[in-house]
Amino acid sequence: MDVEWKQEGDILPPASAGEPDSVRAWEPWALEAEDGALRLWYSGHDRTTARILEAEQRPGERWRRVGVAIEPGLAGDSDRYGVGSPCVITVAEGYLMAYSGFDGETSRLHLATSENGHDWKTRGTVKDQEEDDILVGGTPCLAVRGEDWWLYYSGSDGSDGSEGPGGSDGGRRASILAAVSRSGGSWDRIGPVLQPEPGELAVTHPCVLEISRRLYLFYASENEETGSIGLATSPDGVEWTRRGIVLSAGDGLDASAVNTPCIVRMRDGSLRMWYSRRPWGDDQLAYCLSTATFPSTLPGGA
Repeated sequence: MDVEWKQEGDILPPASAGEPDSVRAWEPWALEAEDGALRLWYSGHDRTTARILEAEQRPGERWRRVGVAIEPGLAGDSDRYGVGSPCVITVAEGYLMAYSGFDGETSRLHLATSENGHDWKTRGTVKDQEEDDILVGGTPCLAVRGEDWWLYYSGSDGSDGSEGPGGSDGGRRASILAAVSRSGGSWDRIGPVLQPEPGELAVTHPCVLEISRRLYLFYASENEETGSIGLATSPDGVEWTRRGIVLSAGDGLDASAVNTPCIVRMRDGSLRMWYSRRPWGDDQLAYCLSTATFPSTLPGGA
């Protein structure tokens, strides 16, 4: 599928040494407020710890860093070695975040809530309804459709869960999985809904939105040499049809890989994408945050 995205470049200047995203800024998740302000939560790393950070852009102004949204947990907690991969949606009580937490061996899905999007209270891990087991995986995406809550995330069916925060290290051969809930309190596993094709190492970092009753899934596709952003569509959220690559490192970008997409349908009807970019020659995984726009809605027949 040929979708022309207009690239707008990086959104934050490089961080100074010692700042929480001085080594890496990636895995963005954005929302547009009623007043036109843009709010962004993303993963940051300072070579020691992975945290979830916040940035903001007021109308007519540049992006600015707000600070740390969620710190890693304390000793013994399931997210004590790092947190990342935020997904934020608005709910009646304020904001709900799904994120990935790492305990040194396994990445698990977690939830947090906030009244204002700045001050967050962690609510623990996401649990399976039938087995009362914790969902192992990373890079979650929450989608509310009618009375059902859908949770898409990356992992392996029967995986040993050895990936780090955000599924960045052990996500080889990772698939995109799904779970569904009526309350958001406990979840029924659906299992893999998009798996790697021959030549792909992994499909991760799902971002799902609904337009004209059709579901669009943007995701990160990784192969031996680079990473790209792909698109799939579905009528029901379970059966997905791939529509091709929408953004790749060869699209005139100074990047050896692009991934971790977040797509927002703006109030004017256009689509805007936030994603991570790894510059050519980088061997430290020093990702930075970039953005692109699609000036109209996706075609209904895509």
